Amino acid sequence: MKISEVSERTGVPASTLRYYERLGILAADRSPNGYRDFDEGHLERLDFITAAKRLGLELPEIRRLIELVDDGTCTGVKATLQPLLAEQIAAVEQQLRSLTRLQDQLRQARDHVDGCPDSDEPCRSECAFRAFAGTAAQQG
Repeated sequence: MKISEVSERTGVPASTLRYYERLGILAADRSPNGYRDFDEGHLERLDFITAAKRLGLELPEIRRLIELVDDGTCTGVKATLQPLLAEQIAAVEQQLRSLTRLQDQLRQARDHVDGCPDSDEPCRSECAFRAFAGTAAQQG
């Protein structure tokens, strides 16, 4: 199938497919007229690349895994993949901790602002600024 068909079936832009080819992670055959020619095996490879990217793996890591899949053993793939996945898990856990801190700070700021009195007078900055200052002090 042609690159446009692969793009349509997978949702991966043709420019991305060409980029993957330049990186050597998706090598298309060429027809006599020079067009890229993809088959079901290429679609499987593309599924692997897409799944690995969803897991947060970078293209150089994916390329290394593809080389191992093509030339190595399951044990080799597993040994390479385990630390990569452990790194991704650690990074996500750190992001979750950061987001939880931010969520707590936003709730505290909201509660502070909710406690400020309503008034038809010009707004004194102390309600909003105290809310933000309180969260900034906790970040530092």
